[in-house]
This record gives sequence, C-alpha cells and structure tokens, in this order.
Amino acid sequence: MDLFRDRVAVITGAASGIGLAMAKAVAREGMHVALLDVRRDAVLAAATAVSVLGVRAIAIETDVSSEQSVSAAATQVIAEFGKVHLLVNNAAVLVRGGQIASTSDEVWDWVLGVNLYGAIHCLRSFLPPIQAHGEGGHLVTMASVSGFAVGNRQNGVYAASKFALVGLAEALAFDLAGTGIGVSVVLPAGVATEIYENSAQLRGARGGRNLFPSAPQDTQDGMSPDEMAARTLDGIRQNRLYVATHPRTREMLEARHRALMEAHDLAEQWRPSS
Repeated sequence: MDLFRDRVAVITGAASGIGLAMAKAVAREGMHVALLDVRRDAVLAAATAVSVLGVRAIAIETDVSSEQSVSAAATQVIAEFGKVHLLVNNAAVLVRGGQIASTSDEVWDWVLGVNLYGAIHCLRSFLPPIQAHGEGGHLVTMASVSGFAVGNRQNGVYAASKFALVGLAEALAFDLAGTGIGVSVVLPAGVATEIYENSAQLRGARGGRNLFPSAPQDTQDGMSPDEMAARTLDGIRQNRLYVATHPRTREMLEARHRALMEAHDLAEQWRPSS
C-alpha cells in the first residue's frame, strides 16, 4: 500500500500505546482514522489528539471480543467515511504467571477472545468493505515475537494467541494474493507501553487477577511506540508480510529454527527399529 492521503484507517486498541502511535503516524500521512477501543474515555481523548493533525478522527467504544460490537463499529465507520483502506488489528491483553495446565478456561476465553477472536471479528466486518471499493488496501496484524518463540516468561496463553495470529496472517496472505490487498504481521518485542497496567485494570474489572500488574523493566525500557509505528508503516509501504521491528530478536528466532532443522535432520536419518 503506497497511497495514504485521504484514505481511511481503522485501528483497534487505539486509545494508547502502539495503537495510538499508529493512528498518529497514518494521520501524519493524511489518512482519516477510526480509533476503536473498549476504554471509552481514553479513546475519546485519543481521537481528539489525532484530529489536531488535520484529519478526521472518530472514536468508537468497541469490545473486539464481541462480534456484535465490532459489527456495529463497522457500520458507524462506513456511515462516517464511506470506505476503509487500512485495518490494524492491534487490540491485545496480556496475562503472565502460572503454568498452562493450571490456567482456567475463563483466562483462556478472555485472552483468546480479545487477541485472536478480536482480529477475526474485525476481518469479518472490515475486509468486505475493503474488497468492495476495488482501490486496494492493507491488513496489519500486530502479533509478537512471542508468536514464534515462547521463552521462559510464563506468558503461554498470550503466546498461544500470538502464534495463532501469525498463522491467521499467513493464511490471509494466500487468500488475498493478487487482489491488491496487502497483509503484514508485525513481530515486536519489548515496547514501552502500558499493556501490563491496562490488562491488569481490565482483568480486575472482570474480577480476575494478573500476577504482573506492572510492566517489567525490559518493557519499560523497550522501543518507543512511535518508533514501532514508523517501522510498521515502512512495512506497509513495502508490502512486507513479516515486519520484524527489534533486531535483537534475531538470535532467539535463529535458535528456534536451528532446533527445527535439527529435528528434520533426525527425520531424514530415521530408520525403522529391527
């Protein structure tokens, strides 16, 4: 996607962090923006901050885990702007601590409902309008390096949702090849956002507990949301499927892929037992 001016972007999880940074980045390119977030007051303030950049920006309180809520948001976006060209599936929540085997269904339902089904619901509601106008467009899935390598951070539920998002984006790329609609999946590591604090707040509103209610140091010291947005924007311009943002994650990914290739070496060497 190389044309931005006077086109329309829809961004989820847009009230703060990467989502708000993306909204400002595309607004500076001349795109009008629909900011979606479950936090009403925060997303209203975010839309005001984006509108001062000289574009039309609207805030829509949206629970992406609800298909009905997303569908209603899509109706409002089309009524306001007429078209959609860019969808950034960014909304996410995070729970850390505890082991996978002891994680309750309620936690699984919450994390997958926002991180995975949120993206699915938005694709169902916003991809058809992008396809309908024939002007091309782009779909961005904000995954994570945790979608390729889990590590020892006790974030297995979050990682499972991000692994699923990587597969979703790869499948979309096949589905949309040759249509003029690009697909990118972004693989950030630490970004200095309030995802821990926001997730803890949202979790608390559901009567749950987050064992990490404040951001660890590597998140506090992470890449700025603005740099993340700039790197993502370059990926959209260049129509890259994989948008790696943190060079330091190369070693982690190479180690995982070496282990996979070693497994294939053993498969080639296998002989049936006598």
